[in-house]
Amino acid sequence: MIFAQSAKFKSENLLIVILLLWITEVCPSQAQEANNQASTMGELKLEGKYIERLVLQRRNGRTQRLDHPAETIKLPVGEYRLLETHLIDGYSCRSSRTPSGDWVTIAEGKPAVLKFGAPLRQTVKVKRQGNVLLLNYELLGGGGETYTNSDRSKPPTFTIYKWDKEITSDEFKYG
Repeated sequence: MIFAQSAKFKSENLLIVILLLWITEVCPSQAQEANNQASTMGELKLEGKYIERLVLQRRNGRTQRLDHPAETIKLPVGEYRLLETHLIDGYSCRSSRTPSGDWVTIAEGKPAVLKFGAPLRQTVKVKRQGNVLLLNYELLGGGGETYTNSDRSKPPTFTIYKWDKEITSDEFKYG
């Protein structure tokens, strides 16, 4: 009886050892395959100046933060979009202020280009409501994204002229 139990115990151990060997053979090959897919890299060229921090979002929802990125960066292949940008001197842009649907595809061997950041362009949209002119100020980046400045102590100003004569001047209010 002891011999039968010992033989049963040995056969169970042998089965466990065989299963472990089989699992360790399969798992490393699957991990290596997944690692090869993850390590496939592509290039993203950034057309913009004075970038302090850049946050990109992948299609799967994961984000990639890049501090002081170079002009060309290497990223895993996939689709990305600009989620957040911070420029030197406190200018920033969030995804809600970027043109919609701007996904960039990073592929192996084919550099992608993302245009954003400085130089910034000041724009004013004017709308008439009866005797009142409504002025809407926007600070646009190279890709059409809207920037704000965290320093609210010096809001943008404007001056209105009629020919050479100054009619009025004031500053834009935030919000």
